[in-house]
Amino acid sequence: MLLNNEDLLNNVKRQAKRLSKKLSIPLGQSQEMLSYVVYGCDSYGQLISLLKSDSFENKNLILAALHPKAEDFLLKFLNTDMNNILSRFNERVEKIKINENSVVEIFGIEPTDFKSKIK
Repeated sequence: MLLNNEDLLNNVKRQAKRLSKKLSIPLGQSQEMLSYVVYGCDSYGQLISLLKSDSFENKNLILAALHPKAEDFLLKFLNTDMNNILSRFNERVEKIKINENSVVEIFGIEPTDFKSKIK
């Protein structure tokens, strides 16, 4: 797995677009939500700055490398952090319920593939 900053930024942009479409919310809102819920950042701007800085003090930034053809260890990392992601989502958004499959789909991964690869 060798991704440069541009690849990571593009992955995050795709994730935000998928989230926007999935929840039928504006892209700007999904960018902010993704930043907090998945990456534990205060804002989308902070997320982008951290990705550009090569600072991986925030362990959640590894999820920026997650895409449909990513290595299995990234899927396992997502699985390990799934409860935290769902908890932050429910804390942030009251009217919309999201489940594990929805989170997995944000990364462009089919839930059935995810389940088979994390075993």
